[in-house]
Amino acid sequence: MRAIPAISILFLLNSCAVKIEPAAAPSKKSSLPKITLPGWKSKSFADTTPPYAEQFAPHYLSVKDGEIATSGIRKDGTEIFSVISERNDSEYPGIHPLRLCFLPTSFLAGDSPYLKDTNKLTHEDGNYWEFCAFDLRTTIFQLFPSERKSAKGLLVYHTSIMLLSRVEQQFVHKMQKLGWNVMVGLPPDSLYRGRIPTMTSKLGTIENGARLLADDMDLHHAEQAHSTRAALAYLRKTRPSWLEGKKALIGISAGSFGVPAEVKLNPDWDSIVLVSAGTNLLSTYESGAARVFPNTLEWVKDARKDPPEKVTHILTDEEFHTVYRRAAELTKLHPGKIGSILRNYRLLTIHGRLDEIIPKKQTRELHQILGNPERWTYPLGHHLIAVQLVFDAKRIDHWLMEPVD
Repeated sequence: MRAIPAISILFLLNSCAVKIEPAAAPSKKSSLPKITLPGWKSKSFADTTPPYAEQFAPHYLSVKDGEIATSGIRKDGTEIFSVISERNDSEYPGIHPLRLCFLPTSFLAGDSPYLKDTNKLTHEDGNYWEFCAFDLRTTIFQLFPSERKSAKGLLVYHTSIMLLSRVEQQFVHKMQKLGWNVMVGLPPDSLYRGRIPTMTSKLGTIENGARLLADDMDLHHAEQAHSTRAALAYLRKTRPSWLEGKKALIGISAGSFGVPAEVKLNPDWDSIVLVSAGTNLLSTYESGAARVFPNTLEWVKDARKDPPEKVTHILTDEEFHTVYRRAAELTKLHPGKIGSILRNYRLLTIHGRLDEIIPKKQTRELHQILGNPERWTYPLGHHLIAVQLVFDAKRIDHWLMEPVD
């Protein structure tokens, strides 16, 4: 008899240790938040200058919220495509933003299509189309068809900051086998292309720096919303059968924070699942648990050695903490402010009781904001919840297919 790997035993035990809390009785209906998303402009590839356009010519298709670039359906039926629109960032007096790009490449997910100065769309034969990232906003989607002749419906899955990890790929493949067409959305590249405020005059205040960061985060959440609408429009043109049946939306970790804005623009969902979710991504950064903010401060140390000529002051570490805390208060599209828009949907939240990246305070607040929906918790940390999804694929599938009262 073949020995069972220790990790399998661990997660089988954890699956049994799940704590399932049913949804609270619906409370009196309260007025939903008023949400206005920033405007969006499509960007034509005709404006993309060589040499990028000459390396590899993908197929183009214009839709409402952007233009689609794709190398076509692969031999295994999957497809990777990019939704691209115009980058239109806000500006504030006295503020010069330094561009920062941190790359999500890891052994968990492999090479990233988001590079330092460009983004890359790769064909299965190895050819690629590389284009400048400074003028364009980019979100990359992957399509995985159901392995059953009659699909149950469409599952839209937004990954964490680490892209589609190998573990999450296993979860996607399990959902395919269970009869779902799966559309995976990587985080928009705006998540990796930060702008760090520096001062150029007396008009460059902490408040203006915070407003710049708050605007950038709101634009990021809006980008998730607009790019999903463009991706759904692409499905409507190329795979209309994928929009039949159930429609489920799952966001994990960083991919969960843009879900309320996404639902505002794309309201047609039968159920929504939030995994390892919190209320405010800027607050999560500033707390330092995910290492994004501490790494930013390390990068700023190098920028202080050779600042741009017009920069008169680069903030101290403590001033950066102040700016990020203030920016978290100013954001308008984070779940802590507009999450109650999800109360009209069938909701499930999943998180680990040992999660040290999403503060417990945020987890509790989000659960209340959502109206205390059904909740599954595990004796696990933040990263292992993604592994748990693989073991819980059938349980999640069963929940998604339950009839609505």
